[in-house]
Amino acid sequence: MKLGVLIPHSSLYPSLAFDVVEGIRAGFASNGLAEVTLVIENIGLGLDTEQLRDKTQKLLLQDGVDIIVSLMNRRTVETIVPLVAGANRLLLVLETLGEFFLDLPRHPAVLFHSLQFCLSTRLTARKAVQNGQKGVIQACSFYDAGYLQGYALSQGVVPNGGHMVQYFVSSHKPQEVTFDALVAGMQSGEGQAVVALYAGDMASQFLQAYPTLPGRLPLWLGPMLLEETMLRNVPYTGLEAQGHTPWSLQLDTPENAAFIGAMQQRGRQANLLSLLGYEAGLILTFYDGLLRQTGYPGAEHASALAQYTFTGPRGAVTFDPETRYSFGPQYRATLAGTEAEYTQLANLTEEPDWQQDRAMFLAEPPVGQHTGWNNIYLCI
Repeated sequence: MKLGVLIPHSSLYPSLAFDVVEGIRAGFASNGLAEVTLVIENIGLGLDTEQLRDKTQKLLLQDGVDIIVSLMNRRTVETIVPLVAGANRLLLVLETLGEFFLDLPRHPAVLFHSLQFCLSTRLTARKAVQNGQKGVIQACSFYDAGYLQGYALSQGVVPNGGHMVQYFVSSHKPQEVTFDALVAGMQSGEGQAVVALYAGDMASQFLQAYPTLPGRLPLWLGPMLLEETMLRNVPYTGLEAQGHTPWSLQLDTPENAAFIGAMQQRGRQANLLSLLGYEAGLILTFYDGLLRQTGYPGAEHASALAQYTFTGPRGAVTFDPETRYSFGPQYRATLAGTEAEYTQLANLTEEPDWQQDRAMFLAEPPVGQHTGWNNIYLCI
């Protein structure tokens, strides 16, 4: 099998491309699939649609790939679908945010393999409200504010009987961040909880600053604030917080142990991004088996993948043939300290009713322009 890979770069997560691609290779190796050629093309931040079309056409025409895997957002996918469909090939999109709005266009040539961060966020916000904390303050970075997680947060609050008290957005420059407006909101007496969305260096900055703020409220965390590579460098101050994540190093299963070991053998640490790549390797191993049956790609292969279920590092992951997105379990976690007094996840448990939030997402009508950024999430 010849695999085309369209991969972005990120200054926020400089290892992003390496994590994803090495994860794919580790997934192949774990399944004993050695006869795979990767043809890799860099797509910058995924914003240049002309570049995307050119590189997609090169992979299809010049390199003759059997399938394309790309980390990109849903908007830019639309620009290359005609090329992929015209070549009778399949596009497997790796993405972090997740599925929305059942009546948005779907394409037979496209499947989305997702970490479903928006599902994690909506679930966390709902649990805050159901915990009696009905007045919610959203705290996020300028960067995170432009993505769908902010919408997901409010949709976890309002339909469940809560209300949004404040939308606090901090500066996009770490050296200019101040939490004065957040403190004022917490001390107003209207809020009962803070739900926070931060990624990268600003996630670490927020976690270290929050325990020092006056008027602190119970804290609930978005998934990138539970990202363990970041947490291991955050000194633990006794901060009590909880949230939901699609995966953790602490999941005690043979599949997760195999994933962690496979990444270590490649000199890398397992994380959420390498998980996305590793699971893609598992999916593509199944696809390779389909190719070997016919000797060429066909529409029936896409249909088979759209119904595929596998057990991986985070548990059972399933493709929904209607939305063409994959989804898997959501885990509640709290923060705790390590022996070295840094931060780690604790009390990891699968949330039993997480599918309720996914069903609510899919039942909602489209709301028009609900996110402001076009670049791929985590790629700036």
